[in-house]
Amino acid sequence: MRSKIPPFLLQKEQHKISPDLSGSPGVPAIDRTVSNAAKSLKTMYIQAESAGNSRTGNDLNPIIKVVSFIYILVIISLVSSIVSQLLLGCLIFLLFVFSGIRISGVYKKILLPAFLFGFLVSVPASLNVITPGDMIFTILSLKKSYDFWIYHIPGEIGITLQGCKIVARLFLRVFNSVSLSLLLVYSTSFPRMLKAFGVFHIPDTLLMVIWLAYKFIFILCKTVEETFLAVKSRFIGNVKNQVLRKIVAGRIYFIYNKSLLTYEQTYAAMISRGYEGKIILVAENRLRGKDLLVLFCVLFVGALFLFI
Repeated sequence: MRSKIPPFLLQKEQHKISPDLSGSPGVPAIDRTVSNAAKSLKTMYIQAESAGNSRTGNDLNPIIKVVSFIYILVIISLVSSIVSQLLLGCLIFLLFVFSGIRISGVYKKILLPAFLFGFLVSVPASLNVITPGDMIFTILSLKKSYDFWIYHIPGEIGITLQGCKIVARLFLRVFNSVSLSLLLVYSTSFPRMLKAFGVFHIPDTLLMVIWLAYKFIFILCKTVEETFLAVKSRFIGNVKNQVLRKIVAGRIYFIYNKSLLTYEQTYAAMISRGYEGKIILVAENRLRGKDLLVLFCVLFVGALFLFI
């Protein structure tokens, strides 16, 4: 039987992908951006929904967790001893281990903000221009010292022992604060954490707005990803920048209208289920002996670090 397939469909054509700056075939920047953003958001959403499945502390009352978190955060800010900050870091590390959280993945996320905001921001304080003290080694030697307005620039500029202590103290504070925050995030799901903040008498309306915004962000980002993939599937090969700008502008308008429609439909669904403007979030108020014991231990350990 003679084939009825058109001849042009049987021809094999070589489609060449334009190379990037490195000379190897690559994916356009917008593809990588959308792909990485979608991957990050999926990871965040899965983490927020599945948090609290750790071996230790998953059954603690979230109110105890939130109160303990704020208390230890204040202790980290008040403690000025480097030894105390190191001990606090070791204690938080042990809590990560006992909670069954993957250490390598978490501490990669901790080191970057700690290095940027704890070390790079404070490293100029190690110079004797800012922090006078015992010189460790000299970086620059001038012919003489200078006075500029209220500042005094000495003849020898270098790193001092007192300045290094300040940098180390600030770095450890940022490191411990970020570690403690991620410990709370990884051990408590977002809904339970949000309900626990009601203990500070935050209006339920504000908590509901945060909850709806949290849900809507992921829905909107998923819509953006699906819209981009739908547009991309209609093209073969690379698209000119002029055409791409028109597509992006049109998709922005489409997503704006769709987000507005989603808001209206969400509000209509809330009205149909009896919403009358009053929101009541049912928090987990039942405290057990285990929760009170943990709270007492946290208060005792925090007070102990203040006197080390």
